[in-house]
Amino acid sequence: MHFAPLLLIVACEPLLLLIEQYTPLSGLLHFGVSVSLAAVLLCFVALFKQREATMVDGLRREIGEMQQEAAKSARRYKSLLEGAGNAIFIFNVETAELEEENRLGRALFGFTKDELRTMAVRDLLDTCEHERLRTFLYQLVRQGEADWDEVRLIRKDGSCFLGEINARLIDLGDEQVAHCLLRDITDKRRTEREIWQRNRELSILNNMLTSMNVGTELKAVQEGTLLELMELFRAEGGTLHLAASEPPSPTLCASMHASPDLAQVLEESLNNPDSFREVSIVPLGDAGAEWGSLTSIPISSQEHLVGVIHLIHRPPHSYAPEELRFMETVGKQMGSIIEQMRLFSELTWKSEELLRSHRLLEKSSHNLSLSESKLKQNLALVERAHLEQVRLDRMKNQFLGMVSHEFNTPLTSIISGVDHLLQQGWSSQEDACRVLEMVRDGGLRLKALVADLLKLIRLESRREGLETSAIHLRMLLENLLDQLQPLFEERGQVVTLRDLDHLPFFQGDCGYLERVFYELLLNAIRFSPEGGEIVVNGRVVQREDLHQRSHTLQRFNPDFLKRCGERCYLEVEVRDCGIGIPLHEQQGIFEIFYEVGDIRHHSSGRRQGKGAGLGLAIVKGMVEAHGGMVWVESDDGSSFFLVLPLEQELIQPALF
Repeated sequence: MHFAPLLLIVACEPLLLLIEQYTPLSGLLHFGVSVSLAAVLLCFVALFKQREATMVDGLRREIGEMQQEAAKSARRYKSLLEGAGNAIFIFNVETAELEEENRLGRALFGFTKDELRTMAVRDLLDTCEHERLRTFLYQLVRQGEADWDEVRLIRKDGSCFLGEINARLIDLGDEQVAHCLLRDITDKRRTEREIWQRNRELSILNNMLTSMNVGTELKAVQEGTLLELMELFRAEGGTLHLAASEPPSPTLCASMHASPDLAQVLEESLNNPDSFREVSIVPLGDAGAEWGSLTSIPISSQEHLVGVIHLIHRPPHSYAPEELRFMETVGKQMGSIIEQMRLFSELTWKSEELLRSHRLLEKSSHNLSLSESKLKQNLALVERAHLEQVRLDRMKNQFLGMVSHEFNTPLTSIISGVDHLLQQGWSSQEDACRVLEMVRDGGLRLKALVADLLKLIRLESRREGLETSAIHLRMLLENLLDQLQPLFEERGQVVTLRDLDHLPFFQGDCGYLERVFYELLLNAIRFSPEGGEIVVNGRVVQREDLHQRSHTLQRFNPDFLKRCGERCYLEVEVRDCGIGIPLHEQQGIFEIFYEVGDIRHHSSGRRQGKGAGLGLAIVKGMVEAHGGMVWVESDDGSSFFLVLPLEQELIQPALF
């Protein structure tokens, strides 16, 4: 707002009025002033009057707008105050008189707005809080804020409740006021107390059970339980008596702050066990003149009274129903502990008696035991030797059968070729080369067979370690397919690789795995018909996937699932379209020198000879050397499965 023109008009207005009143136009002409100048002066006066009226109207409008904004702010403040979620009180810090409150504040105390206008802060406080009010106000003035927890407040009807106050100091220039948020925390504190009570009760029961489990002496358990009960229920004294199974009298096991005379009176009260069937408050007579109440907690086991716990209070004391139920639980728990310790003592005594008897029996039968032990050892040695002999005989027979069958063919080629050379001489160079090639092929076959035998020996003895590197299954198989392509073309077979691109790299011995998949693919070629399809697919499996097939896996390797852990595995399937393998022979095909006797023909009808039985045994050894396993499933054709770990195992597994 611009006040300079207004001040100029106000300052010049008297002069202009004088000029207008006392200096008429004729006078101006008399003093030598022209008519034009007089007109200008009159216009100047009219202009300033109009500007003055305009500025006064604008000032009035601005004052009206400011008054409206102030009224709007007052309504907004009133709305926020009344709509707040907590009780709010505003009072003068110096006089502590209430100046403002909201609807929740009036409802909390039950006073009307007019009644609160005449009251001070101390009128809402319990008399015991007046001294704390001074400290609260001092902290508020000094720090600008103050919190007051668990303050006792009084409602209009005289009832008392616990409150929590958060106050902030507001400086208004001419006075300082406190803005207070007030919350009723009575239910909160009651709930916290109940939670503490329940936790303490559970702690007492847990301590009793723990003490029994760790072998704490019974007297220590009794004294500890009595002390915890006194602390929980704020008892000033207490005793624990055990009823005597036979006369003369009960036994005082624990006593806290109870005089000998009082303990004697409580002990004599046990002579009437029918009075302790449940938790009760009983009179003390003359010996309990200084005490207000006595609580008796029966200690029972299987409806039989074992003893009594007494809690003594100086002022009269009452209990909630859940507290009485807890006391009954403590009494039954203590009775169970006492009964268990009694049974344990009897058992210990009987065990010692049996031990002494056993020692006497041992002395009398010592020689017989030695003889029996030696006989058992000898029988075990004989049995192990027999089993080992059977195994060696079986391996010998298998080896001899393999040698007689597998070595015979290349040896026949070698011997017949040499005989032919001896008979024909060196007249035909072409025949000589062909015979020499037969001799060489027979020798190479024998060499490969010997190499396989040595490989199996090394795998069984675990003398050959793995040379691992990062391998991707598809790249490994593509290299092998290039080598086997002539065989596929000869038989008109096709190999399909499915779902291999997305598989991850894994660590493995490239040489081992090339031999593994070479044997599996060669086996699939042999037992698939001409023009058939061989499918290789792979996927990543979890431990749960393997356990779903546990029935099948345990047939081929019972210990694999026990040690597979939580690792991921790469599962590869090589599926042919042959005539399949009978269920009773599926496990045997992975053993050394095993031959499937019934499989003599392909589904194509071509006769096949038996193999040496080393290929799948080598596959099994090499896969298990990686920490995996191999198995076969046969339905329409045969599917050879193997799993390889994508993460290395800490302990190398057994191979066979």
